[in-house]
Amino acid sequence: MTCHSQIWTNAAMLEPVRESWRTGRPLQWNRVYDLPDFVYFDHGIHVQKGVGCSTCHGRVDQMPLVWRTVSLHMEWCLDCHDQPEKYLRPRRDTFKMDWKPSPGQLEAGRLLLEEYGIRKDQLINCSICHR
Repeated sequence: MTCHSQIWTNAAMLEPVRESWRTGRPLQWNRVYDLPDFVYFDHGIHVQKGVGCSTCHGRVDQMPLVWRTVSLHMEWCLDCHDQPEKYLRPRRDTFKMDWKPSPGQLEAGRLLLEEYGIRKDQLINCSICHR
């Protein structure tokens, strides 16, 4: 249940999700984000490195039905990979949907780059996403 054990827990429209969880029968999904097969993406590494859910998915805690908030086109992804300090947050705030960067975000982000062991030169390597 992951997110829906925390968000919209009693929403009627999510009863199919709860029923699937109870019965083990899979849901019929309508994908909101669908990357091409030639793109590799791993949520785990983004979460571990302090990229919050709302950075890419928007305020899903305020969406009764999830919609696409960003393009996920290569240009959009490269902006973050080129300047991750603009987007990084403390790991304790990764799931905090209403998190907003402070006025000192660039400096805080640079410190997090170092703390999390993120090397910007590696983030712009094509094979990170194209495998």
